[in-house]
Amino acid sequence: MLTISNDHGRKVVDITRELAQMMDSLAAGKEKEAKSHYNQMLKMMEEIEKLKTTLLTEVASVGSLLINREDFLRLIFQVSDIADNAEALAFLLDGLMSKKMKVETKQMKAIASLMGLVLEEMVRLRDAVTSLSLNPEKAIQLSKSVEAVERKIDLEHRNLDLEILSSRSSFQSVLILREIVQHLERIADIGIDVVDLVRVIAVIG
Repeated sequence: MLTISNDHGRKVVDITRELAQMMDSLAAGKEKEAKSHYNQMLKMMEEIEKLKTTLLTEVASVGSLLINREDFLRLIFQVSDIADNAEALAFLLDGLMSKKMKVETKQMKAIASLMGLVLEEMVRLRDAVTSLSLNPEKAIQLSKSVEAVERKIDLEHRNLDLEILSSRSSFQSVLILREIVQHLERIADIGIDVVDLVRVIAVIG
């Protein structure tokens, strides 16, 4: 199960990286590249769903023999929730392109910068999950670095939200941009929920 969980975590990092590249492409005005990254994300979501199903089957087969069964189930759903939020965010970005909505380059670059921090958090989160099967104590230590990045994200999110609200963008653009930023914050928050579960599994397992 830990091996499949590692694969699950790696796929979520991959989809987050594609999202980051999609944002970078948009910030650079390369919509064709951004669309390509979005399509790649959709393919990855199918793979993530398959891994999720496999994991749930594995947990069900072990049944009550697994002491921390409920924690593993929560871990599976929380990691999948990160991917779901990434997909929802990419859908919003694709909508911006499809409707030819104008977004200030400065704002798009700021969002891409915040996305870079979220990607960093996801990479550290993946390392913490991977360490569960190798060195539980290290997994607990790595969890602290995830929290450190999340604090940076929280601060940058607040500053960016104020910047968007005070911008001269259209009301519709402001709503969508705020929704995008809130999705990023949500992904970061879920990351903290996951590291809490990593700690529990590391101690019990």
